[in-house]
Amino acid sequence: MVVVDFDLFMERYGYKILFGIFGIVLLTILGVLAFSAYSILRLYGLFAGGLFLLLLVVYALTVKRRVMDAQAQAHAKYFYDDRPRR
Repeated sequence: MVVVDFDLFMERYGYKILFGIFGIVLLTILGVLAFSAYSILRLYGLFAGGLFLLLLVVYALTVKRRVMDAQAQAHAKYFYDDRPRR
């Protein structure tokens, strides 16, 4: 039976394991996005689906960004007190 010190194990393999977990999560997120785009293109065709995806990206980068920024500012006013302390 081999006994491995936990600190030595984490020093040798810890970052590799974390890198692998991060890679799996990142590939899952990108895979879901790619599958969604593929599904839209397959469902609506190349022209209509591409136009829909383009409009979706433009909407996300303009309107949705402003809405989320306004929500963040409202939450900041409610949750954080920026008055100077005495």
